[in-house]
Amino acid sequence: MKRRDFVHRLPVLTAGLAASASTTLLAGCASAPYLVPTVSAGGLGLAVSDLGPAGDAFVQAPDMERPIYVRRLESGALTAVLASCTHRGCQPEPVGDRLACPCHGSEFSFDGEVLAGPAEQPLTKYQVIENAGQIVLRVREGTK
Repeated sequence: MKRRDFVHRLPVLTAGLAASASTTLLAGCASAPYLVPTVSAGGLGLAVSDLGPAGDAFVQAPDMERPIYVRRLESGALTAVLASCTHRGCQPEPVGDRLACPCHGSEFSFDGEVLAGPAEQPLTKYQVIENAGQIVLRVREGTK
């Protein structure tokens, strides 16, 4: 291939690689569904049936920069933590049996405890109430 042909084809090749990479990245992050909850004075509401196959979901409140990660633990209890790494604020993702921060490698248990640094503080936890197939997350000040 001549240099001129290569230079003319480079934008097409780059676009193809970028599309392929973004598809792979999106597939890797698609393990837990993203849900938009109902908002009330009592907190954020969602249906238990909306949780993904692993019993988890990211819940995006309208006024929060990062979502809340909700997961049913092996014990059967539900836990909810702010998906914002306490090191630099990146969003940890579920990986195996933990939440892993893609930015600097911090790892957290599903209930927010630090398993590996550089983060030193646990994730913010929220009270979870489960009743009759519904979940309420207490996220407002005074409702934690």
